[in-house]
Amino acid sequence: MPTKLTSPKVSNRMKQFVDNALPALPFWDVCCDHGYIGIAALKSLKFEEVHFVDQVPHIMERLDKLIHQSPHLNPAYNFFLHISSGENLDMDIYGTILIAGVGGTTIIKILDSLFERQYLKANRLLLSPHLDEHILIPYLESNPISKLYTLTEKILMSERRRIRPLYIYDKI
Repeated sequence: MPTKLTSPKVSNRMKQFVDNALPALPFWDVCCDHGYIGIAALKSLKFEEVHFVDQVPHIMERLDKLIHQSPHLNPAYNFFLHISSGENLDMDIYGTILIAGVGGTTIIKILDSLFERQYLKANRLLLSPHLDEHILIPYLESNPISKLYTLTEKILMSERRRIRPLYIYDKI
């Protein structure tokens, strides 16, 4: 018997990600894991398109089924599944790019790779490291990326008795 796919619950932290993304532009959920944030972005109908990025094929296959079987989602809506690590994306990234649920070191690898290959063209970066924040912030302040983006807001969010940061960087 096939597994019943149910629409995920979105935490307040995940809702903050969607709420702080720029409307009417693409939304990129990089390291999307099970795609809960991207699904919330799809449901909001406020983005031109939604991109899900994760390197695990079976996660992306399940996500594709979930989107197509959900009565609350229109599978004709512009969404794209990219089975790739964030640092290996090979296309221009516009709109809002969210990188959350990974460490600061991973966020740096993704940003460095996209920047060096001139794919990082996002209007807004939403960065929420789970660890290595002490490495990420100095990097963002001193790297060539700092000439393109400025920190506009830092939001501290509570989730499961932990405080998680959300750094919002906007294109200068």
